[in-house]
Amino acid sequence: MTGRLPALLDKNISLLYLNNMPRRAADQEIAMKKPLICLLAILFAIGIQSPARAKIRGNCSNCHTMHNSQGGLPMAYEINESLSGYTSDQSPNPSLLVTNCIGCHSSTGSSVIENGVPIVFNMGAAPANYLAAGNFCWVRNDDAKGHNVLGISPIDSNLTSAPGNPWNCANSCHISLAVRQTAIDALGSGCEGCHLNVKHHADKGTGTKYVNAFPWYRFLSGHMSGENHGVEGIEDEDRQYTYSPTDHNEYQGMEGDYTSPAGFYNLGNTMTAFCCGCHGNFHIEQDSGSWIRHPSDASIPNSGEYAAAFGESHIYNPLVPVARPASFSWTGGPSPTVTIGTDMVMCLSCHRAHGSPYYKMMRWDYMNWPENGYDGCGTCHTSKN
Repeated sequence: MTGRLPALLDKNISLLYLNNMPRRAADQEIAMKKPLICLLAILFAIGIQSPARAKIRGNCSNCHTMHNSQGGLPMAYEINESLSGYTSDQSPNPSLLVTNCIGCHSSTGSSVIENGVPIVFNMGAAPANYLAAGNFCWVRNDDAKGHNVLGISPIDSNLTSAPGNPWNCANSCHISLAVRQTAIDALGSGCEGCHLNVKHHADKGTGTKYVNAFPWYRFLSGHMSGENHGVEGIEDEDRQYTYSPTDHNEYQGMEGDYTSPAGFYNLGNTMTAFCCGCHGNFHIEQDSGSWIRHPSDASIPNSGEYAAAFGESHIYNPLVPVARPASFSWTGGPSPTVTIGTDMVMCLSCHRAHGSPYYKMMRWDYMNWPENGYDGCGTCHTSKN
């Protein structure tokens, strides 16, 4: 068994029946099957809802334990130190949870959706296909291939702070997501350094939907100068487990020239504004001269080589997502085309948020191009393809 219900929980569930097990052999066989039947019923109840539905469904005990004890054994579990499986957790967790973020969204297998739960960290073999944000499996062995996150990987061996970090906030998520932050008590660490307001029960989506209010798109919200702000966009119902020009996430963008680090306070509820929380110096725009960093939230020009971006018909490519302006028809679902001149390049146009098998968390194998890799840059820079 993989994912949220590791094998150690099977033993705990079986103990529910141990003291009342019938003596007859036939009854014993039936009794031994009961735990499995109950467990499968729970999983079916979860899985029969579309695996993409964001709101938590199913029995409360799938995620919570009242006393962290059943038959004298703890119900809580966590990933073991070798990151190869799960181990019993003697200590109760906040909110009566059975496990933490990583314990729930990880797997010893290669599936990236298990019983309706998105998997972002596969401990075994790397998944053949991964969700929109990628996967943390690659950062375990290569710091350049993902965000270093508490409970998955140690502090980056090459970086002392987030690249482009504009803030002087010690012991915080701006320095590293791989350490427990102590700067602001109300904020979390690791996964919760980015997903600041995780409200599984509040996310009432039943498929692809436009999110423009708390708890925000994928629970990505701001704090301090970004208080009451968060990322707006259309959440693909299965997080791009399946994808096509008509089946994908949509992200909001806001074009503007910023000579200082941007954020929610001056770049709107955009994905780039969120990334600026830790990488703000990388998003300072220029009014003139040669670019020294790639622009972000800048409209793709409808001229020169860019006029042919995404092909003659400008068909949307989920491998190279764009940001849409506020005037985009957000309630109409994902668009199958890119509007040159208004749609924008953004952080996620080139990078995966969690991690990827490629250098610098790139969406494509740029380092091995042109021999064995792929150059997604040519999607916009058509004369250089």
